[in-house]
Amino acid sequence: MVKTVALALVALATVACGGSTTVPFTDSDRTAIADSVLAGMRSYEAAIKALDVQKTVGHYTTAFRAIENEEVYSFEEWTGLVQEMLGSLRAYDGGFGEIHVNVLDRDVALADAPFLDVFTDSAGVVTRLKGTVTWVWVRTPEGWRIIHGHAYAVPDTTSVQTSGPTDGGGGR
Repeated sequence: MVKTVALALVALATVACGGSTTVPFTDSDRTAIADSVLAGMRSYEAAIKALDVQKTVGHYTTAFRAIENEEVYSFEEWTGLVQEMLGSLRAYDGGFGEIHVNVLDRDVALADAPFLDVFTDSAGVVTRLKGTVTWVWVRTPEGWRIIHGHAYAVPDTTSVQTSGPTDGGGGR
């Protein structure tokens, strides 16, 4: 099953990029591409930490498609969720663990990483999720962008209130 999904993602990326190149590329080319995609992952992470909707959404192509747990999202649906989520937060902490980048072609790379999300909403309620993400990155005229994503997340702990009213009367 995993092999079938990986092959399907490669086929999707190849079609999205207009086919594979026939010019061989070197290890240094691969390293440069991997470094660019890694920088894209870190840029994405920084945009979320800054609660910056525009910068976060700017990492996706308009052909983006996401699968999170058992749900499938179009670009419009996913970016709407991102806007809603980031707009409701007081703070975000967490991020990616070790990121692995597999260069598939000059214009296509696969990145995966474990993550820990720590969301603090406007009421001070903290929610922690842990999981993994796999993203297909493609080179576009604007730079490297995510065309397909798959994420799996589960609660790390239960939500707890860390700030806000403590005396039942709304005061501090």
